[in-house]
Amino acid sequence: MHYSIIINPQAGNGTAKQAWQHIKSQLNAANVHYDYQLTKEVGDAEYLARRIGHRQRSQSLVMIVVGGDGTLHDVLNGLIRSTPNHADQVPLAYIPIGVNSVFAKGYGISMDPDKALQQILSAHEIRRINIGHYHDAIKDQDQYFLNNLGIGFDAAIISRVNSHSKRQRPLSRFGFFRHALEVLYNQQQAFNLMVQQQGSREFFKKAYIVIIANHPYMSGHLQITPAADLTESSLDLIVAERKNWLVTFWQIWKFTHGKLANSRFASHYHGRSFHCTTTSLEFAQVDGEEIGNQFMDLLITTTSYPFYQQAQN
Repeated sequence: MHYSIIINPQAGNGTAKQAWQHIKSQLNAANVHYDYQLTKEVGDAEYLARRIGHRQRSQSLVMIVVGGDGTLHDVLNGLIRSTPNHADQVPLAYIPIGVNSVFAKGYGISMDPDKALQQILSAHEIRRINIGHYHDAIKDQDQYFLNNLGIGFDAAIISRVNSHSKRQRPLSRFGFFRHALEVLYNQQQAFNLMVQQQGSREFFKKAYIVIIANHPYMSGHLQITPAADLTESSLDLIVAERKNWLVTFWQIWKFTHGKLANSRFASHYHGRSFHCTTTSLEFAQVDGEEIGNQFMDLLITTTSYPFYQQAQN
C-alpha cells in the first residue's frame, strides 16, 4: 500500500505542523511507503488532490488528509473532479487536526492523531460512505459535502464567528446559543423557501434554519438529528420557521440540544433528493466553510465515496 498525504500545517491553529512531524516519524519507523505535500494557501488542497487523482494508476493508493474538515472537503472535491468514475476513485483516510473535525465523529475516527493513524494502517478493506452533492443552478457549479449544507441561520453564525475571531476554537453549546441569539437580533431575517421532493412542493414564508445533514454532528458538541447516517444513502433536511421570540428561543434551545428535528417546531424530511430555492440573498455554508451570500437554487442529491480506515466501535 502506498499513501499520498496532504497536510494543512495551519489546521488546528497551527498544531497540525507539529502533529505531522510525529506522524511522519511513526510512518518511517513502520517502513510505510508514502509521499507528502503541504498546503500553503487556500485552494492548494483541491489542486494537489486533482493532480494526484489525474496521475494515479495504482489500485493500492490511499490519500490521507491531515488537517480539518475544510481540508478534507477540498481534497474530496479535487479527487472527484479528477476521477469521476467510481472504479478509479482514490480512497480517502483522515487524521483530524482541525478545531471542528466533526466528520471524525460521524465516521468514528479518533481525535488522537496516533490512534487515527493506526485506524488507517490497520484497515483491510474499502468502505464506501454516503456523501452529499449539490448542483447550483445559478452558478452552474457542482460541489460535494461530507457533513452538512446550511442556508441562513447556521451559515450566518459561522460568518459571525469567523469575522469576530482570528483564532478558531470549538463552539460550546452555550457559545453557539449566545451567537445564535446575537445573529437573530442583529442580522438574520426570515426568508421565503421552496422545498421540492419527489414531486411534492412546500413553501415556507419565514424560514430561517435550513440544514441538510449527512450525519448527526455539527460544530462543537452540537447534534442535528439522530436519523442521519453515513452508511445510508439519504440525507436529512430540517427547516424551521421563525415565529414569536418565545417560540424562536425554544427552537434554538431544541436545536442546540439535537431535538429540533423531531419536534413540532420544525419540518423534517428524509430522502435522497431535495430541491431548495430562495427568493432573497442568504448566507450559506458547506462543511463549515462559508460559500457566500447569494440566491439559492440547489438540487441536492447523494452519492458515495470510498474510505480506507477502520471505524471506532
